Amino acid sequence: MLINFMPIPPKELKKFSSLVEVVSHLRGPNGCPWDKEQSHKSLTRYAVEECYEFIEAVNNENLDEMKDELGDMLLQVLLHSQIASENKNFDINDVIESINKKMIRRHPHVFAHDSVKDSKEVLVNWEEIKKLEKKNKIAKPGFDIPTGLSPLLRSLKMGEKAKKKNFDWQNITGVIKKVEEELAEVKEAITSENQAHIKIEIGDLLFSICQLSRHLNINPEQSLQLTNNKFEQRFSLMNEFIHKDNKNLENLSEAEMDGYWEKAKLQLKK
Repeated sequence: MLINFMPIPPKELKKFSSLVEVVSHLRGPNGCPWDKEQSHKSLTRYAVEECYEFIEAVNNENLDEMKDELGDMLLQVLLHSQIASENKNFDINDVIESINKKMIRRHPHVFAHDSVKDSKEVLVNWEEIKKLEKKNKIAKPGFDIPTGLSPLLRSLKMGEKAKKKNFDWQNITGVIKKVEEELAEVKEAITSENQAHIKIEIGDLLFSICQLSRHLNINPEQSLQLTNNKFEQRFSLMNEFIHKDNKNLENLSEAEMDGYWEKAKLQLKK
C-alpha cells in the first residue's frame, strides 16, 4: 500500500528542483522515519561510502553504475543541505552559490584576465589563491588535513605538504632505506610481544611505504586496491578448485593450500 505518495510527472524527474522537492518531502512531517532521524553526523559514513562506490564504478568503467553512484552522492549533498535549511543555517542555493564563487575565484585564467602556460601553472595559482582565502581563517594546527580521510590517503597528503616545506628525502634511495629500517623495527617489536609497540611500528612502516609510493608518483590507495582485487580474485578461484575436489579450505594443510593458491595464480595469468 502506498502512503503519502507524491506523484512527479516523468518529464519532471530530470529536473534538479524535483530532487530537492523529493528530499524535502522525505524529511517532512509525512516523510520517511529513517530520513527524518538523520543528522549531519549520522550521515557522514554514507558520504564516504558513496564516494568509494563511485570510484569502484569508474574503475570498472561501468557507465550505468557511475550514473547511479553520482546520484547517490548528490543525494547526500541534498540531505545535508535540507538538514541545514531546517536549522536555519543554509540551504542548497547557498551551497551552489558558494561553489560557484569558489570556482570563479580560483580560475582567474578563465573568468578574469590572468593567463597560464599549462596545467602545472594552474595548480600553482590554485594553491596561492587557497592561501589567500585562508588568511582570514583561524589556522589549524598541524597539516590542516581532514581527519575523515582514509589513513592511507591522509599519510600521502601529509607527505606532500611536508615536501612543500622542504622536509622530505632527497631521492628514492633514502625512502627505501627508511622502509627497510621500519621493517626491521617491526620485526624487533614482534619479539617483544608488546601489542601497543607492535601497532606503532606497523603504523610507521605503512607510513614509510606510503611515502615510497609518493616518490614513485604512485597513488598508494589505488595500488592497494589493485592488490585487494587481485587477492579477492585468486581467493575466490582457489575456493572453486577446492570445492570441485570436494574439500574444505578449513581442513587443508598448509602445503595443500599453497598448491591450490599457486594453481589459482597460474589460471588468472592465462
